[in-house]
Amino acid sequence: MSSAERAAKLLLEVGPEEFRVLQAIELGMANFSYVPLEDVIKFSGLDTSEAEYRLRELDRKDLLHRQTDPYLGYILNYTGYDCLALNALAKASVLNSLGMPLGVGKEADIFDALTDAGVRVAVKFHRLGRTSFRETRKKRGYVARGGRVTWHYQSRLAAEKEFRFMKQAFEAGVSVPEPIHQNRHVVVMGYIDGYNLIDVDSLDDPGDFLNDILLNARRAHGAGIIHGDLSGYNVVVQKNGTILLIDWPQAVTLEHPNAEAILRRDIKNVLDYFERKFNVVRNLDETIAYINS
Repeated sequence: MSSAERAAKLLLEVGPEEFRVLQAIELGMANFSYVPLEDVIKFSGLDTSEAEYRLRELDRKDLLHRQTDPYLGYILNYTGYDCLALNALAKASVLNSLGMPLGVGKEADIFDALTDAGVRVAVKFHRLGRTSFRETRKKRGYVARGGRVTWHYQSRLAAEKEFRFMKQAFEAGVSVPEPIHQNRHVVVMGYIDGYNLIDVDSLDDPGDFLNDILLNARRAHGAGIIHGDLSGYNVVVQKNGTILLIDWPQAVTLEHPNAEAILRRDIKNVLDYFERKFNVVRNLDETIAYINS
C-alpha cells in the first residue's frame, strides 16, 4: 500500500491535536533535520504531556520518524505529509475519496479520486525525495530557505510550479488536465482518461497527431511557456482520440536564459520519436519557426 493510500485510510483516525502536532513538525522542518521536542511543543501550542502523548500516537500510526541521538527530534514521513495535504483538501471540499492508483513514477504518484460533487479527478502527489536532492535541485533550480533542501520543500515547490504553469496553459487553450486545486505537494486536476504516448503502438494518423502536439506547444509558447520535458512519456493519448500534455513542473518561461535551447530540445525529442516509431519526418528548424510564429 502506498503512503497516500495509508494516509487516506488513517485520515479519520487522526484527531485535531494530532494534526496540530503534524503541522508543528512541518513548520520546524524548515530549520531542522529533526525538529526538537521543545519546538514541537512550542509550535503546536499543546502542553508537554499532551504533545508527548500525541507524538506517541503519531509514531504508532507511522506518520513520522523519531530520533533519540544526539537529541530527541521528529520529522514527517511521506504518509504524515500526505495526511496533512489530504486533510486540507477534504476541509476545502475539494476531495471526498481517494481511489485506485493511475500511475507511479520516480517523482510522483497519481490517483483516481472523487470530489464532494462526485466528479472524477486525478490527484498527483509529488515525491521528489525518491531522487537525489542534489540532482533535483540542479535540474529544477530549487533553492530552499536557508540553503536547506528537504524532500517536502522540493515536493511542495514542484506542485506549486506545476499548478501555476498548468493554469496558465489551460487558460491559453493548451490541452492540459484542468488544474483544480493545489495544497502542499499535491495537485488536483481533471481526470486523465488515456495512455501515455510511449505505450501506444499505433495511431490512425500519426502525422495529424504530431500536428496536434505541435499546435499545443505553439499555444503554450504563445502564453509564454515552454514545457521543458516534452516527450512520449508526457503526452497522453485520450480514449476520445485527443491529446493531453502532462507533467509541467519543469516548465520555464520565455524569459529563462536557456529558453531557446529548452524549446529546441523539447521539439527535437518529439520529432525524433515520431520519426523513429511512426516514420513521420519533419524538419526541426521549420518546426521551431512554426512554434515561434
